[in-house]
Amino acid sequence: MRKTELDPRIVEWLKERLKGKISEKTIRPAISKIARKDALTLNEAAAKFAQRHDETLPRRFTKMQTKDKIQIITETTRRQSSSRPKRERTIIQFAKYETTDRFLKKHLDEINKTYTFGCYTATFILCRKVLENLIVYHVLKKKYPTKSKQHRQKFWDFSKDRVLDFGILLTNLRESAPDFNSERQLVERICQLSDGFKETANDMTHSRYHIARKNELDEKGYQEILDLIAELESDLKS
Repeated sequence: MRKTELDPRIVEWLKERLKGKISEKTIRPAISKIARKDALTLNEAAAKFAQRHDETLPRRFTKMQTKDKIQIITETTRRQSSSRPKRERTIIQFAKYETTDRFLKKHLDEINKTYTFGCYTATFILCRKVLENLIVYHVLKKKYPTKSKQHRQKFWDFSKDRVLDFGILLTNLRESAPDFNSERQLVERICQLSDGFKETANDMTHSRYHIARKNELDEKGYQEILDLIAELESDLKS
């Protein structure tokens, strides 16, 4: 906050030095006028007032003025930086999928943010994670809804008590394509495009040297895969 109070020690010094030259009553108004006109603190204006009357404020006062000036600059900068509107990056919608699944929504949000900010290796791995979840929870579990081992082994690793590895999921989905009847070609196309996220994402996860580039993602046709899965999921619902 800008200091507006005039140091009384300066006033007393001026009264003493200018005794007989200028009325004491006019000192404060004159200083205030200079401060307003030149956009100075009252203490800086007092120094200018003294100079106009061939006087120089003692060093102890000029040190105080410097300190005040530094504080004013600091506070002004702080106000300017806090009032300056922040520029927000527009998030690129690299991956879109209509769903009520809150976990899927969060993962898609992460994909779009990492892609927007150029974190392509992270984007690649997240893309595969989303594909894996879509194949398990939005395709296989809906096509094979019972808890029988015959159905669950399509997506569940009983020895490790978790979802099967992505590569095995794709193999199982591809082998199950005839079960989808009229959607068989749709399933086969999904598997074909998803293969691009199998080996490449594995390499990025385990290789020290493989850093993903934007074009590696762009050429995979990720949104096309999502659109195909959405169509398949819609058919399974009906």
